[in-house]
Amino acid sequence: MLPMKDSVKDNYSTERHLEITLSKESSSDSVQLEQSTSLRELARDYDVRSMSPQEMSIMSQKLFNSDHISFREHALLSFQPELGVGFRGNRNLATEKKDFILHWENQLELHEKNGEKAFAENDKKILNILNNLQAIHDQNEMAQTKSDGY
Repeated sequence: MLPMKDSVKDNYSTERHLEITLSKESSSDSVQLEQSTSLRELARDYDVRSMSPQEMSIMSQKLFNSDHISFREHALLSFQPELGVGFRGNRNLATEKKDFILHWENQLELHEKNGEKAFAENDKKILNILNNLQAIHDQNEMAQTKSDGY
């Protein structure tokens, strides 16, 4: 698990900013996602711990179109090898759900182990985005549970 430092900034308006800094040594790994209504709705619709590569690609496009992520981040998130043309007899993995946070943590571990610093930095940025989205998703789930009376 990555060491994380959470800080939530409130602007006393309808928008909140959620920022997660991945490490003390590297504050440039911090990505700020504006928690607007559109982002809350998007995070409600997608659970990055259980989604298909096809869903990830669609979510990434929506995040990019609404200016929540950069083109580079969109390219990293939306590139899903499982969306490619399969070979005869192979299962189509485009719709099989997986934990994308775990996937990127594994990527980070592999890149750090092999000394691939640039790739590891990209992995940290993507993990930051995914963890932000998961935090918003979890907040939505808790709010829904409370409103349902549980």
